[in-house]
Amino acid sequence: MRRYVIILLAAIVLCITSGNVLANEAEGSQEQLIKAKVIEVVEGEPIDASFGEISTQSVTLELLEKPYKGEQVVVANILTGQPYYDLEVARGDRVLVQVSYPYGELHVDLVDFYRLDGIIVITILFGVTLVLIGGFKGFKALLSLIIMAVIVGLILLPLILQGFSPVLVTVGIASILSVMFIFFVSGINIKSIAALGGTVGGLIMAGILAFAFGKLSSLTGLSSHEAQILLMQESTIDYQGLLFAGIIIGALGAILDVGMSVASSMEQLREENPDISLGVLIRRGINVGQDMLGTMSNTLILAYLGSSLPLLLLFQVNEVAWRKIINLDLIATEVIRALAGSIGLALAIPLTAVIGGFLEFYFDKQNKGGFSHEQG
Repeated sequence: MRRYVIILLAAIVLCITSGNVLANEAEGSQEQLIKAKVIEVVEGEPIDASFGEISTQSVTLELLEKPYKGEQVVVANILTGQPYYDLEVARGDRVLVQVSYPYGELHVDLVDFYRLDGIIVITILFGVTLVLIGGFKGFKALLSLIIMAVIVGLILLPLILQGFSPVLVTVGIASILSVMFIFFVSGINIKSIAALGGTVGGLIMAGILAFAFGKLSSLTGLSSHEAQILLMQESTIDYQGLLFAGIIIGALGAILDVGMSVASSMEQLREENPDISLGVLIRRGINVGQDMLGTMSNTLILAYLGSSLPLLLLFQVNEVAWRKIINLDLIATEVIRALAGSIGLALAIPLTAVIGGFLEFYFDKQNKGGFSHEQG
């Protein structure tokens, strides 16, 4: 336990140190993004414009971060009547502002609402809930998530930007993350090895299916607005491969969950009934997976469907033909993303059950304790 606490504290110190370094660098730059508080809002008279009526707000802000902490400034906030673009503030709001010196004088612009406080609070609540309910395993799972985020940010993304194949990089890193997560949380034992085998197998199949049917459907990888913006800034990336990599990453969590659940249930069955036959054990493991399959595949598909509701309503309002909708790059991408992940999820069940069953009987027959149920 002590070594895990030390590792977690080291990770926290590293994050804080990195944040301080970035903050110090920002202080020396000409433009900075800092937090501010709305002190007063004065509504201006509406103005008629060629595209409609606009209104203004005279907003008094108090800057809350060094080196401007305590300073008050007044900025003009223009409202066009479009909720997506407007930033309608009220007294007491926390906002993010950009501070600059274009002509040797302090200039402040409203950027967006300041949302970091709420994100920090719910992140702490998530960590506390995980540890309180999951105990030591919950603590290790939390630490694994932190390490996963660091690996994705510091290894996966830079490798893709350097021109490496997004699919190969993602499959490799996703497999490493699976090993790390499963072995770190559950130890090195039969259950963990079975779950790992099913997870990696399901991930590989999801990747192969995404690649094959993505090519067959002529997906470009540029269906999202973010990918289109990135293309303008970085044209050397394999965007079709990036799409397939995203499918693999998106399916990783669900496939990990199913693999570990099937392997854990088989371990419990074996412990309760040491005389259970290999065939029965494998069938019971698959039965457990079948019970999970409907809910987990629905989770993947409904997650993608939920994010696309505004788009589907737009099609409905404009009475677009369903054949045209399905043939759109954006929609075809989401369909293949959801179905490839769900097929990988389904295939992980028999893979985990077969691997787990044979390992249980092989190591029982060989009487090797190196992969016993009690390790980890």
